[in-house]
Amino acid sequence: MKRKQVLLSILALLLLVGISPRLKAQFSVSPVSAGSKNTETPGFFYTLPRTVFKINIIVEKNERLKGPYSDFAQRMLGIDDAIRQDETVYTVKDIILSTISEPDPKAWFFVEFDERSSRDTRSLIFDMLDNGIILSMDDAVAARPQSTQRIETTLVNAPSEKHFRYFAEHNLFQRVDTIVRRITIDTTIIRRNILQSAWVDRNPEQKARAAAEMIQKIRESRYNLISGFQEVNFSQIVYMDRQMQKLEEEYLALFTGIEVRSIIENTLFYAPEQDAKGFQTVARFTEQNGLLESGNRGEPIQLVIEPSGNTKEIGTSNPRSKLNNGLYYRIPERAEVSVLYKGKIYQRQRLPVNQLGTIAIAPSSRTRLLFDPNTGMTVTVKRD
Repeated sequence: MKRKQVLLSILALLLLVGISPRLKAQFSVSPVSAGSKNTETPGFFYTLPRTVFKINIIVEKNERLKGPYSDFAQRMLGIDDAIRQDETVYTVKDIILSTISEPDPKAWFFVEFDERSSRDTRSLIFDMLDNGIILSMDDAVAARPQSTQRIETTLVNAPSEKHFRYFAEHNLFQRVDTIVRRITIDTTIIRRNILQSAWVDRNPEQKARAAAEMIQKIRESRYNLISGFQEVNFSQIVYMDRQMQKLEEEYLALFTGIEVRSIIENTLFYAPEQDAKGFQTVARFTEQNGLLESGNRGEPIQLVIEPSGNTKEIGTSNPRSKLNNGLYYRIPERAEVSVLYKGKIYQRQRLPVNQLGTIAIAPSSRTRLLFDPNTGMTVTVKRD
């Protein structure tokens, strides 16, 4: 009988301990899903980071502009390779791949505190970035990471002004006509010549001929300059010859046309899905239109993602249930990522791709946690 009473006393004690407020959960974590009503419950949200690929595509833009006198280039100057029509050609020169971290829209969690917890339970501190990515729990972050971005661009292109400097020739020229008047007096015929001048528009051929004559004059002047026919200071001959050569090239451009090359840097951002692997088309490119972010025209610019399998033994996890006294964190998957265009690999790197990994649970009881803001992985675990 006494033994039975002792057993009942122990059972009652265990039940009292089981419902003791001190052992109640301090907080709970729930995955956020579409249609959930977490915003109506007191608490806060945090998220895990996902990997976003930043793809810088360096493109050379080559504009070929027809000269105003290109139709007369062969006849007046003997030039056969003049530009006959305006056209623009785009060429991919390089593709640079890098990664950034941003909040994963599919990995948001809601933390709800248990208001029934005892007053003597330990206080908790959650530290996060301003975008919601969690940094630590119950531990101080020595230095909050700052996202800095440095872009260095070297321009190797000519200015892209579309003009011909010496196209503005005189449009009018003076035409003198001779008018013959016959005056008959009896049997005498008197002829009187009257000169009548007028300003008329030059046609394109006349303008081209004037430009061709100017090119000939410049070449004669250069010959006289470098042959010593003109007495000038020797130290100024090189400068004067360069200036005249530049003037000649600008007049020649009226016949040959001009070619303007410029460098364009296009930036794309691509976030792969959780099950992404293999070839991923991020954009398309044509020589006529350049970069195309949508549509089916042009050659594809692709990322080739080959997971390494470092989280294969851990398995995949999609949190759906409510978690007491614990935090969800992410174990990133590393993958070999290549950038491919027209069969050429522009870059290949081994990078962490967070969303290809798995989500695990970190205990919070008597534990201090620090997380990597770029991957969501635990980097420090302190057990009290």
